[in-house]
Amino acid sequence: MNIVWATSEAAPYAKTGGLADVSYSLPYALAENGHNVSVFMPYYPQVMAEKCDDTEVVGELLGVPLGDGNEEWGQIRQHKINENLSFYFIEHHKYFDRPKLYDWDGQEYTDNAERFIFLSRAIMQAVLALDIKVDVLHANDWHTSLCSVYLKSSLYNGFDNFSKTKSVVTIHNIGYQGVFPKSNLFWTGLGWDYFNVHCLEFYDQVNFLKAGVMTADMVTTVSPTYAEEILSPEYSFNLEQPLQHRAVQGKLRGIINGIDIQEWNPETDKLIPHNFSHTDLTGKALCKMELQKEFGLEVRADVPLYGVVSRLATQKGLDVFIECIDSMLKEDDVQFVIIGSGEKWQENALADYAKAYPGKFGAFIGYSNKIAHMVEAGADFFVMPSRYEPCGLNQMYSMKYGTVPIVRSTGGLEDTVNNYSAANIDAATGFKFYDLYPAALRDTMRWAASVYRNDKPAFAKIIKNGMTTDFSWHHTAEEYEELYQHANTRF
Repeated sequence: MNIVWATSEAAPYAKTGGLADVSYSLPYALAENGHNVSVFMPYYPQVMAEKCDDTEVVGELLGVPLGDGNEEWGQIRQHKINENLSFYFIEHHKYFDRPKLYDWDGQEYTDNAERFIFLSRAIMQAVLALDIKVDVLHANDWHTSLCSVYLKSSLYNGFDNFSKTKSVVTIHNIGYQGVFPKSNLFWTGLGWDYFNVHCLEFYDQVNFLKAGVMTADMVTTVSPTYAEEILSPEYSFNLEQPLQHRAVQGKLRGIINGIDIQEWNPETDKLIPHNFSHTDLTGKALCKMELQKEFGLEVRADVPLYGVVSRLATQKGLDVFIECIDSMLKEDDVQFVIIGSGEKWQENALADYAKAYPGKFGAFIGYSNKIAHMVEAGADFFVMPSRYEPCGLNQMYSMKYGTVPIVRSTGGLEDTVNNYSAANIDAATGFKFYDLYPAALRDTMRWAASVYRNDKPAFAKIIKNGMTTDFSWHHTAEEYEELYQHANTRF
């Protein structure tokens, strides 16, 4: 198949979250399976830095209609990975030559609607300019969801390049939908007949993600449980009715993400001080010692060490974590290390814990890829108390590194972690709790510590189960191949 992948970010070029990881790894896996994959994204010169040198201009200047017939002019840059996979970058400095992708100093760019309308339209124009005959147009999140609308519109449905194209829209996080004043419809080049309940209209505003959901041939999310959760008002951010409509039609599916098993491999990881495998955990014990030193903790092999790497945001449930650990630090023989940044009050609370409990609690406010790898390799437990988690990657990284996840049962955390019990020891890979209350999280962390101390054979089995689970993109790619075929044969 000829697959066009539309995204606002992809690692290693530009990244703010998991979308970037998916937008490289899944196209790569699909290309390995023999498909021709073209990934389109913006060219961010200030963000991409030395990666800019990997790109070269292809084709002529690209005219992109915007508004009432006026054209913006850009360029297409290419980085060819292999015969089956190319990354194409839409270069337009007015919209994309900025220090960050979506916001500055916590404030979204005021022209974000215009920027990503331009991106979606530019991707459609670039496909024509490069003469790609598209079998599947796969848009991701609100930033490129308009591609699905354009595909069905009279602006593009008459071109041979799109005559056999089916569209897929993937929701990576429904908390972000691209909702803007309806005056922005002007920039799309679409008529007011698209401003209706079956497309762009959303409480008298435009909603780009909703429009993509309503027009795509298939809609996916990044885990089966999240696909169920977003059908309810609690998780849908007011989009439950359009999603229920698509689910009834059989057009909504959840497919779990994979992880990059080249980067996240304890046997070869160059960012950790000692390598190890599920057959020889000697290196993991040494990594724990180095992690304790890194955070100024008491160096001990016998103390349970809990790790956290997370955005400090309401979604991640770190407010509950902060509330529940005070009594553990006072009463229990435990240690914590955390890497994160975000809400100021959470940053301050973690810094206060580090001052109040030296030797037991360490905090790194910010992000370091090296230290994140050290936490995954050196901690005994990894804590993820998310309010909602579309997929989650850290729980899978943790299991590959023999670090047992403690998670709230939601979204991808529910789908990827098998809860421990004596009866389930052959499949168990972690510990789950269900109600997001401080006592529930605290009791689960204490339960995990009890197994760690008092049932070492069971704990060793949990570690081995996690380390030998296959989280590669191979399975995810196969599921998407089946979904693409489903979209092409059914509709």
